[in-house]
Amino acid sequence: MAGVRILDLTAQPETCVFIGSPVEEITYAEAFWHSVRLQPTMESRLVSSDIKQRLGIKKKPSSVNSSQQSTENAKGNNQLKDFFVRARTLEQITEYRRLKRLADARVQDRNLLHKRRDERMKKEEISRDRFPSSTPRHILVKEREQEKKRDIGRAYSIEEMIRDIDDFEKMKELETQKAK
Repeated sequence: MAGVRILDLTAQPETCVFIGSPVEEITYAEAFWHSVRLQPTMESRLVSSDIKQRLGIKKKPSSVNSSQQSTENAKGNNQLKDFFVRARTLEQITEYRRLKRLADARVQDRNLLHKRRDERMKKEEISRDRFPSSTPRHILVKEREQEKKRDIGRAYSIEEMIRDIDDFEKMKELETQKAK
């Protein structure tokens, strides 16, 4: 029975030793094996060898020019900072003015609502005085006093409930007689 034999090439040493060969042949052999070795595909490389990745080095200016440039840069930076500070201040002022307008409008609306409420209450008071209610005032006062005497949630006896119903019916009879 013929079997398949598997060779594990990863277990072999990575280096090849040329024993007894001249140095010239060893260098030729190394150059050959480096040229035969497969390079990874372009997609798998992090950096392409075809593209220059770094920027050129800037030449250092002379010391006289650098001192002049540093003072000019400092002046330019201060002017730039001042400009940004002024711009930010103007933005804050416009935002403050906008919020102030909104707050003033809110106060005006609130005052208008209070004014209308007061006017409405005055009109209701005038209309109450002009049109007398169907029930006399002394009866209304008596009812309010009775309501104050009652305890909310307290259970009443049947006699008290019947008495309340009788009082209510008497009051309705008086109102109907006055209306005739």
